[in-house]
Amino acid sequence: RELARALGADGAQLVVVCGRNAELRAALAAHTWPVRTRVEGFVTNMRDWMVASDIIVTKAGPGTIAEACICGLPIMLSGFLPGQEAGNVGVVTEGGAGSFSKSPARIGRTVARWCADAALRAELAEGARALGTPRATREIASLLDDLLRSARPAAPLPGSSPSPALGPAIS
Repeated sequence: RELARALGADGAQLVVVCGRNAELRAALAAHTWPVRTRVEGFVTNMRDWMVASDIIVTKAGPGTIAEACICGLPIMLSGFLPGQEAGNVGVVTEGGAGSFSKSPARIGRTVARWCADAALRAELAEGARALGTPRATREIASLLDDLLRSARPAAPLPGSSPSPALGPAIS
């Protein structure tokens, strides 16, 4: 709501994806927004929403950050899970891909500034793209394939025999 207020009537559009939080979705859908706003629940085409966006506001989940970077989206982080997501904040902010704040008002002001400044938005988008590794999954799979193909079966320990349950050795 603070973001919509900060954006005002400058032609911005807002899409809010609530995931499986039906209560939040209903509350936000019933709200009267100062900018054109679409409220969604769980979506299976998040990549499509990202490609159609100029900026993303999200928590510091690694999957969302990775996809946003591949899409070249400036990233406004609004929170993180302690421990597992905390380091992601520094990756985004120090990598020049975005900013972090837990304050809705500050998030609104920051995103409104990005919307108004195309050069800054382009700079953040470039920072995001620099962090992105769009072929990482294929590269990892290829490396694992190479490792498996080059692996030599371990010699059986003295006094043991290969287990028939494991099947034939890979050569």
